[in-house]
Amino acid sequence: MKLKSTRREFLRFLGAASTGSLMAGHFTSAAAAPTNIVASAFAGVWQDGLKAGPIACYKAKNGGDVSLVIGTPSDFAQKVMATRQRPVIDVVIGTDADVFQNAQLGIIEKLDSTKVPNMSGLVPIFTNPFDGWAFGYDGGKDGLAINTNKIKQAPKSWLEFTEQVAKGRYGRAVMYPHLTNTDGLAVTWLINRELGGSLSNPEPVLRRLREMKPYITKFYTSNAEPGTALTSGEVDMAAWTDGRTYGVQAGNKEIQFFLPSPGSPMVNICMMKVKNGSDAAWEYLNCAAEPRSQAAWNQFFPGYYGTHKNIEYPAGSREKQDPTSLDKSFKNWILVPWKEMAQVRSTWMEGWTKEIGA
Repeated sequence: MKLKSTRREFLRFLGAASTGSLMAGHFTSAAAAPTNIVASAFAGVWQDGLKAGPIACYKAKNGGDVSLVIGTPSDFAQKVMATRQRPVIDVVIGTDADVFQNAQLGIIEKLDSTKVPNMSGLVPIFTNPFDGWAFGYDGGKDGLAINTNKIKQAPKSWLEFTEQVAKGRYGRAVMYPHLTNTDGLAVTWLINRELGGSLSNPEPVLRRLREMKPYITKFYTSNAEPGTALTSGEVDMAAWTDGRTYGVQAGNKEIQFFLPSPGSPMVNICMMKVKNGSDAAWEYLNCAAEPRSQAAWNQFFPGYYGTHKNIEYPAGSREKQDPTSLDKSFKNWILVPWKEMAQVRSTWMEGWTKEIGA
């Protein structure tokens, strides 16, 4: 009996040791194996910001690397749709409008807050509107960039801007964003609201834009275009963003940014997890939602806001911040109903093509 008992204990020990070794090996390799992922980025300094912020954070925490695919939100969506089962991108960026389009296409998945715990520190207006599909990462203000040597008095409101352009007060020296441009869609929505229109009735703003058209040099699609036109003297005014305006001021102090009342429509660049993408993407998203990471990114974009309530802006950016982004109230911004806008955007585009034809 003693021999059998000893033999059973010995076999039980071997089984437990073998199981323990396998489990230990599994967890050791899972914890130690760095994972390389692919994220999307816009061209230019965006890459520098990501490398300083979320990519540096990801490398420190995971040990893997992050390759960047450069392009536009529509480029990213097309690449993911072509590789749905094994997507070539793990994390995509895009505007508020792109979030709901990507959700409709079925190429992103809802964010898991347990895997992105830093999301709990984001200001709620950068998570709540997206129904769990994304979070806002950064943004700026839409307003008027004006050559103050040519135009001495800036319009006080968006309605005054449209009225004066339609009357030809500024000559044919104004640029306005095209409706295919997300900032253009946001500004056009806000002006339509101020004119008494609604999501189902864009006619008020389309009528006003038709009156403005003879004095619009171009309905631009790329946000880089107004900078060239303003600095060359081709135009004297553009409905444009504050961050872009600051970017051309170094050698052109006469170009100043003005915020018409009632404020700026809120347009964010958002972070999204690609469906079927690498699970390591959760760590990258968590890094993107970290305040120190956002601050590191922000040094390349003075004046743009971060979305974490505890972000500490670099000095060069802080001095250009809107006071309501510093106090986290964001009262100078107006929330755009992006989810509802996604349902009517094609109708607005049809009206734009018919009435504006640009």
